[in-house]
Amino acid sequence: MSGMYIKAVNTVKKYNMLFKGAKVVTGVSGGADSTALLLFLCSLRESYGLEVYAVHVHHGIRGEEADRDMRFVVSLCKKLNVKCTVKHHDVKGISKEKGISEEEAGRMVRYSDFREEMEKRGADFIAVAHNMNDQAETVIMRLCRGSGLTGMAGIRPVRGNIIRPLIDCFRSDIEEYLAFNNQEYINDSTNFKEDYTRNRIRLNVIPYLSSQINSSAMENIAKSAVLLREEDDYINSIALEKLNEITVKKEKDAVSLNAAKLCKIDKVLQRRIIRLGLLALKKDIKDISLNHVDSVLKTAVKGGHIDMPSGFCADISCGILKLRLGRAQKYDFSYRLEMDKPVFVKECGLYFLMTKNAEKLDEKADNVYTKAFDCDKITINPEIRNRRNGDKIIINKSGGTKKLKDIFIDKKIPKDERDTVAVIVSGNDIISLWGIRDSAYFLPENRGGNELFIYAWRKSYD
Repeated sequence: MSGMYIKAVNTVKKYNMLFKGAKVVTGVSGGADSTALLLFLCSLRESYGLEVYAVHVHHGIRGEEADRDMRFVVSLCKKLNVKCTVKHHDVKGISKEKGISEEEAGRMVRYSDFREEMEKRGADFIAVAHNMNDQAETVIMRLCRGSGLTGMAGIRPVRGNIIRPLIDCFRSDIEEYLAFNNQEYINDSTNFKEDYTRNRIRLNVIPYLSSQINSSAMENIAKSAVLLREEDDYINSIALEKLNEITVKKEKDAVSLNAAKLCKIDKVLQRRIIRLGLLALKKDIKDISLNHVDSVLKTAVKGGHIDMPSGFCADISCGILKLRLGRAQKYDFSYRLEMDKPVFVKECGLYFLMTKNAEKLDEKADNVYTKAFDCDKITINPEIRNRRNGDKIIINKSGGTKKLKDIFIDKKIPKDERDTVAVIVSGNDIISLWGIRDSAYFLPENRGGNELFIYAWRKSYD
């Protein structure tokens, strides 16, 4: 009995990939891996009572060679008595249209076709032919791209309804299994071209590691991925507990978190909590990077809102950080300042106080920021509002002005934060673009004169 067969059976049992009477859709390109997977699944039809369906995707790239692959797969499926669906796509055109690589476009259409066939057949699983070689290649590729622990855990044996029975098998095991069964397969010429990152790793990096560093390098990398996956799952379980503890409200398109409680949690778990919160809204968060997650955490502390890829956004109001699907709300706010009366500007997440008292606020207020202005020049009671089109601020004593838009650009203030920067005005005159730039006109010429003080802080003032 073939070593691949034994390994694959053990993998199926270890991860509970199949159950009696299951319906399985599998992608078959005609290459060694997918051909072996189809053959393996067919060998389980009697013992598991499986119904196996095949999907072949013609990418419209390799001309006659691609047509040859299609004919081979159709013939093989007929021989094995497996219903086969062939899908045609212009992957090059899709790649250009969406601005992604041909490799990513091909993957996108394949999985879309697999899911479509799954729904059509009423199937339970999608089986794909990733193996231990693919696992090692993936870990190396993600390491080079600066991936975190989740990425370094590699390809998961089971992800939702996608199963990978060959994930613990080497490519050499697969080729041996095919030879043992006298089964031919197709060699895709693109596998030997160095146009794709994965191919360069497969053709150059792994052979070098195996010959010059450690003959078991590929196996050891794959084993490391298993260990990292176990640790990743453990940390995720803790993060999920914390997420549940700080969740204020769950909705179909939104998850609301207690921002203060989130900020007290270790940053390692904070990041995972945000990702898990987003996953609760949508299963595909592959476009959410570390920078996006850190921007959300920054929003939890400083206020504001942020738009992210895949339709995600986050904003904060009254101490509640809301993760949701849909564009972040546009802010339009205005608060009138009255002497010695604190005002909470929820869009900024800040309290403000206007006073003639030069003494510092007590220690109950955290992160107090103070500015002094010439009271005699403020003829209209100040208010706090968001930026408006055409806003300008005086930048020098000669009366020169600069657009707020240009200041934001110069200071590299992210676009998704600009609408929540407090603009303090007296009538139509800007006193301060809070925390970024003050009007030269309203600054006091001499300290100790008739000054007006404005304080801002984040903790509620008693």
